[in-house]
Amino acid sequence: MGHLCEKTVVLGNARFSVITENLIRCEWMTRGVFCDAGTLFAVNRAYNGCIVDIKITENVVEIKTEAIHLYYKNNGAKGFTAENLHAEIYGEEWHYGKKNVKNLGGTLATLDGVEGYCKVDDGLLSRDGWFVIDDSKNAMIENGWLKKSIIRREPDLYLFGYGNDYKKALQTLFYVSGKAALPRKYTFGSWYSRWWAYTDEEILGIVDEYDANDFPLDIMVIDMDWHHHDWTYRGTEECKLRRATSGYGHAGNLGWTGYSWNHRLIKNPPEMLKKLHEKGIAVTLNDHPHDGVRTHEVMYANFMRSMGLPTECGIELEFDAGDERYMQALYRNVHDTIEKDGVDFWWVDWQQDHLKPYIKGTYIRHLPWLNYCYYHHAEKDGKRGISFSRWGGFGDHKHPIYFSGDTKADWEVLSFEVEFTASSSNAGLFYWGHDTGGFFGEPNAELYVRWTQFSGFSACLRAHSERNAVLDRRPWKWGERETDAMRKIYHLRSQLMPYIYSLAYDGYENGMPMIASMYLEYPDDENAYHNPQEYLFGPAFICAPVTSPMNDGKAKQTLWLPENDYYHFFTGKKYEAGYHEIASALDEFPLFVKGGVPIPMQAYTNRMTKASPEELVIRIYPGEKGSFTLYEDDGISRAYENGEFLGTQLSYTNENGIITIKIKPFGNGYEGMPTMRSYRIELMHTEEKLSVLNDIQADVIFNGDLNVVQIPKTDSKKSMEIMLKSRSLS
Repeated sequence: MGHLCEKTVVLGNARFSVITENLIRCEWMTRGVFCDAGTLFAVNRAYNGCIVDIKITENVVEIKTEAIHLYYKNNGAKGFTAENLHAEIYGEEWHYGKKNVKNLGGTLATLDGVEGYCKVDDGLLSRDGWFVIDDSKNAMIENGWLKKSIIRREPDLYLFGYGNDYKKALQTLFYVSGKAALPRKYTFGSWYSRWWAYTDEEILGIVDEYDANDFPLDIMVIDMDWHHHDWTYRGTEECKLRRATSGYGHAGNLGWTGYSWNHRLIKNPPEMLKKLHEKGIAVTLNDHPHDGVRTHEVMYANFMRSMGLPTECGIELEFDAGDERYMQALYRNVHDTIEKDGVDFWWVDWQQDHLKPYIKGTYIRHLPWLNYCYYHHAEKDGKRGISFSRWGGFGDHKHPIYFSGDTKADWEVLSFEVEFTASSSNAGLFYWGHDTGGFFGEPNAELYVRWTQFSGFSACLRAHSERNAVLDRRPWKWGERETDAMRKIYHLRSQLMPYIYSLAYDGYENGMPMIASMYLEYPDDENAYHNPQEYLFGPAFICAPVTSPMNDGKAKQTLWLPENDYYHFFTGKKYEAGYHEIASALDEFPLFVKGGVPIPMQAYTNRMTKASPEELVIRIYPGEKGSFTLYEDDGISRAYENGEFLGTQLSYTNENGIITIKIKPFGNGYEGMPTMRSYRIELMHTEEKLSVLNDIQADVIFNGDLNVVQIPKTDSKKSMEIMLKSRSLS
């Protein structure tokens, strides 16, 4: 938690703190006891040194920054009112309680049961030019744990003012609330998940099937049947309620909870997990923690000893996420034990909020607090935290990655998810993992292909489905033509992993989302606000996934292109600025590349997130100029925070027919980094063979309309410049 702001003013029961030129905190406390502790939302309230003018008279505070001109009059009211608290923000009038009417949308905690379009919660970005986050009901954190002694109910407002500088708005959010975390690299890979009672042999066999069918795989998700189920509530009313809501007795002996391995299915868990790791696969287990540690669990005795209770008493303690001793005992005796078997992280499937939505004695919901707890628990041994869970609200961007819940396999749902994923970035949520193809519903191979194309250009490519024999999402089970189309996307994502992971670091370092609505980059262009079916996938790509069925072998999708050189990735055709209706065969969709931006790529690998390439592919489409920063690290540890990474600034210019490409590595490097690296520079859609102008060892191969500049292995930290020209300029 940062120090209290140096630009803080107290007048009566109100306190105002300038945090940045775009953010002022406004508090009201009847007893004058203000919140100085950090919260799940606010981790840094330190004044950033911006220019600010503060005037104080007997009853009036006036605060003026570059963005916000705020007035407060202490008129004896019992709290903030529209009359005593107001501001001018880039020409817009704001007053306390004013509705944010031009909000650009945010996200939802979950899409469970969604079967079409639905209203989302507000995000930070708004065409009003301002937004207010009320942090008064959030959990306070003291010494890394939930502080329950004070329950706040009075306003604790964060007034953001940014005009249409949406990038500054997100950067301000991350200044006060903490950076968007950099997830473990393997989360951006290919996931297989299914609600199904798999044996250990079947789980290992699925990995082999992925390899045999030429599909990459990085993460194996093992759903609820990994654990042993045993209900011991003896007919109590609570038992009846839990049975009614748990699915117990459905599709076999199913229960939500459990922490002991089901040895009828998985005979030797450590051996299975060892073999998965040897195959390069990370593993996550489903965890429904609501019922805690029951008497049948093999860890029960150790858990009870940690709680200072006799092991033979048969007491089953109520799950209490707000009790630090309870959670430490749970992690030490239960989760740590299973993690030692080889489990990499947990899928926190907390969907029992209808039973117990709030932590005992607080107004704090379980979900955001559990995300905090699981994330930090996973930081053991120098690793990055991870909480694979639903979204917990503003501030939860510090605990990725997220799954959006159980949606219906439906074209309208897919269309909604495209818009929903882009607008979620407006709340700081950069990393949704969707149930590709839909969790439940009728099987539809064409829909599954289109969903895969969307997921291929999302945060993670995760297949998942309900306990239904016909919905197994292994992509080679959906028809030959569909399999080929999906394989094309899986391979492309594997090749683009250096670019994708670099986007994640840009989100951490600069607050830029991997997926963004067009208005983030083009806030002054009205067209950027009116086609939500497209989004930016970093600086190089515009994606407009197909969300409707084909007619006569093609499906249509509309997109808008801003002023620039844009090329259709699959056809190579150049398009002018404006609106275009694109017809796509099953194995294509509207994916456009911005000319001039160097795109770092790698050769296809079946473990797309495992290693940094010894040969870096740099693909560039024709344009005047562009740049991109490649980011690399070990993918799992927090060593990057201490400078253990390698960045490579890639730049391209084309002036008067002279092409200049610069490769400038920087940083200390990291464990496992290739010390030598070759480069394959692909200059797309060039009309004739290029020749090298400067003194650098390189071979140029011309093939059709592609120039490949091959640079042999050299020190991976060595900078170089390649200058090329066409022969017609000789």
